[in-house]
Amino acid sequence: MNENIGKRSPGSAINTWYFPGVILFLAAVLIGMLTYQDYGIAWDEPEQRDLGVMSYDYVTKGDTAINANIDKRLGTGFELPLVFVERSLHLSDMRDVYLSRHFATHLFFLIAAFCMYVLAYRMFGSKQLASLAFIMLAFHPRLYAHSFFNSKDIPFLSAFLIALLFCQVAFQKNKLLWYVLAGFACAYATSIRSMGILLVPSAGMFFLFDLITIKEKKGTVVVNFFSFTASFCVMLYICWPYLWISPFHNFADAFASLAGIFWPGKVLFQGAFYSGDKLPASYMPVWFGITVPEIWLAAGLAGIVWVLADFAKHPARYLRNTSDRNFGLYIACFSLPVIAMIALHGVNIDDWRHLYFIYPPFVMLALFTINKLAKGKLKWIIIPLCSLQVVLIGVFMVRDHPHQQVYFNNLVSHKPEFLRKNYDLEYWGCSYKQALEHLMQQYPGTISIARDYVPLTNNIMMLQDRDRKRITITDHGADFMLTDFRLHPEDYPYPQEYSIKVLNSTIMCVYKMK
Repeated sequence: MNENIGKRSPGSAINTWYFPGVILFLAAVLIGMLTYQDYGIAWDEPEQRDLGVMSYDYVTKGDTAINANIDKRLGTGFELPLVFVERSLHLSDMRDVYLSRHFATHLFFLIAAFCMYVLAYRMFGSKQLASLAFIMLAFHPRLYAHSFFNSKDIPFLSAFLIALLFCQVAFQKNKLLWYVLAGFACAYATSIRSMGILLVPSAGMFFLFDLITIKEKKGTVVVNFFSFTASFCVMLYICWPYLWISPFHNFADAFASLAGIFWPGKVLFQGAFYSGDKLPASYMPVWFGITVPEIWLAAGLAGIVWVLADFAKHPARYLRNTSDRNFGLYIACFSLPVIAMIALHGVNIDDWRHLYFIYPPFVMLALFTINKLAKGKLKWIIIPLCSLQVVLIGVFMVRDHPHQQVYFNNLVSHKPEFLRKNYDLEYWGCSYKQALEHLMQQYPGTISIARDYVPLTNNIMMLQDRDRKRITITDHGADFMLTDFRLHPEDYPYPQEYSIKVLNSTIMCVYKMK
């Protein structure tokens, strides 16, 4: 790293470089505290919690039931702590359980967003750019909503980002302790998803470059490398109970399973249904392109081109221990998982959520472009454009709360029902919560609802106990039918009782059947 980046003036007691980040973090926490009860339970949440509970029972009681679970290879680095929190608070009502999970998941995401601020400041030395980095991550509409109910993809994104920060600090300070901490951070990310192992060869390349380029103290580089690797292995073993019986075999099994996941369901993409294991190569790039705010998207793509062109001109600068080589790492962290997913035909359903962790590196590349333009003649246009983008995102997030997960930018049509007929919208089923609450408010006494699928039963748990008892689910003669239109984007032949629209497309509808 560049030794001047992030340096504090000598003799100053408490520096103010982090103060805007602290203010942003506290403001975001306050907003989260006021709104976290608004989000419903996502499709996979009960399964994720079950995985954490079985891991908890294995750790505390030696119960091996998890070995028979189909998802036993999935990392529990985040699910296990969630269960420890649940048990320590003695939560028994399922509504309280899931509310605690939502707030904890969101808080971890905001901590990662603050780390985004710190990383950006260390790389650019600008509080303004660092503040923008926080906003670009924490208030990306889809990621923001997912940060409450998605305890798989968002915690991995968060841990991955924190690991990137620790690696940056370690190579900049070049101290043994920081390499150990970086190993711990990389291991924790890997304990959530085995894809985190990609951080190890990335750091290994930096160690190799240092070994080649420095003229003395090569032994120190070797010691630091082995300290990083050892701390990684130890922490990974501690955080992932699945590895306790056979560490190497079980980790290889978990990593190999990434390319062998079979999901037989269907997804709606550009107006056609595709099997989950036969998606077109354009699936992820298109989803990414239409769900990242336009200015951030343009700046990030320009940053990739800019960095690659700069590397072609000055390759040595990207090999030595300078700040520049980190941008090469960000390009690798953004592009290689996408290439691997497409080449290996990995399952990447439900927009690009399995690859959400590539967004923080993309933000850093976008900031690279914004930083360059803000220092040049285009300063007069780049700052207003970024400000306008922030305002537009804010308007959407307030107007369509709490359904920010259905955000699309203006590169795709927002004509009435266009999005519903062409893309999966509310595939997590969280909006069932609002539909059920509407029925509870409008109709006293017992009501019957047509048997649906998982999101309906999930979100009944989010109601107050007295309201849960008022609902009966039946196959015949129901009063109402709820739908989020997944796998059936067409309307149903019943009168509409209630609906939720986002960007002119209906994402939830209650039909009155009697």
